[in-house]
Amino acid sequence: MQTFGLDERGLQDILFKTLDRLFPDDELILLMQSRRGPEEPDLMAIDKKGRLFIFELKAWESRPSNLLQVLRYAQLYGPSKYTDLDDWYKKAPDSSQSLKVAHAAKFGTDIAEEAFNPHKEQVFVVITNGLDYKTREAIQYWRSCGLDVRPWIYRVYEGNSNEILLEISAFRVDDNPYEDIAEGYYILNTNISNHQADHDDMLTNHKAAAYFDPPKYKIERLAKGDVVYLYQSGKGIVAVGKADGKLVKAPYQGNPAYPDEEYYMKLLDFRKVDPPMTAADVKRVTAKNYFFMQTMFGLDATGGKDIRKFMVDNGRITG
Repeated sequence: MQTFGLDERGLQDILFKTLDRLFPDDELILLMQSRRGPEEPDLMAIDKKGRLFIFELKAWESRPSNLLQVLRYAQLYGPSKYTDLDDWYKKAPDSSQSLKVAHAAKFGTDIAEEAFNPHKEQVFVVITNGLDYKTREAIQYWRSCGLDVRPWIYRVYEGNSNEILLEISAFRVDDNPYEDIAEGYYILNTNISNHQADHDDMLTNHKAAAYFDPPKYKIERLAKGDVVYLYQSGKGIVAVGKADGKLVKAPYQGNPAYPDEEYYMKLLDFRKVDPPMTAADVKRVTAKNYFFMQTMFGLDATGGKDIRKFMVDNGRITG
């Protein structure tokens, strides 16, 4: 990293700006991102089972402290109770509900407060350079001792004109084979589980929207003419339209305290789907086991067209 003149803070900034592509929001609820100041991990998150994931980025290769810092966080945050996790979650500006309620809405399972962050079941993720074999050897050692610590590998290359090329794959608890599909069809969650107003705004004003970082950056991926299916949690696809390709940044719910925290595009040729096309219908028609808990994900062109054909053939939409 020193060779390329990129320090740990610079690498962290790159990571945070691309979290919408790297962080699996269908598998994990983000609790916090570190800021300059107190001693805290780069990221913390909770999975469906209530396990605490602690992420630490290490830019410098072969430093003995690379794993020691992770063990330090194990000591500091391993004993955290539900009330601690809930406090971190509620500090996010878009969190209008408790962690327990948000967890149940996202994963469809209601676990007791004492089930959050069960004893000795934390997962520690070290984001490290692929060349840093000493850190990776240390990870192997601590895993052999029963500590669930995992590497998340990035690689840095020198490109043309002194460019820096950074390669890092999305972190997955389990593999999602559909996350990188980009063939002009998308399913976007209307955020009704968090805010009814967001859902109503998308349907009333014919728009595809996402809020706060990292989810809002997903809207930047849409191109003019892309088909967007709006998905309401618990019901199914409730509307469809085509992105106009013009990205708009707006205050979240019109609140000037949150400028540019809503990214959206208008949806042309907007149609409501009545009755909604359920998740089970989508999986059956496309023959793919999609993950519907994400903010937005891509469909292959064949699957996207088959969904629309199902809607037309069954009178859910016209045309």
